[in-house]
Amino acid sequence: MKKLFLILLLLIQIPTVFGQNQSEDPTSKKIIGTWFMDKNRNTRWVFSQDGKVYNYDKDTFKVMYRYTISNSCQNNSSDNVEFITLMDKDGNEYCFRINAINENKNGVLSLTKMDNMELLVFVNNTNVIVR
Repeated sequence: MKKLFLILLLLIQIPTVFGQNQSEDPTSKKIIGTWFMDKNRNTRWVFSQDGKVYNYDKDTFKVMYRYTISNSCQNNSSDNVEFITLMDKDGNEYCFRINAINENKNGVLSLTKMDNMELLVFVNNTNVIVR
């Protein structure tokens, strides 16, 4: 009887332990896709699952970066903040704070470029209006 009780108790705990945070995709999954710069919809960044981001102006390919998402970037670090680091083919790194990605499915990616604190806003659909 004790074994049956322990098994039932364990079965009740499994969904609680493993079910947490499954409803929200991780940042690395939410960023995948095409993002158009809000101020210039001809500029787009295409994030792929293999850790590469492709930059286009109009329909002309400009540059490819490797990207990583973590809680640190260059001299910036925080347990509560995620950063994206872009690295070009020459090894130059560019650090961005991730402010938001498609919050409430609003179609907006918000980044802050850490070297000059410039806010960069992207949309995942050219019809999205940012307010």
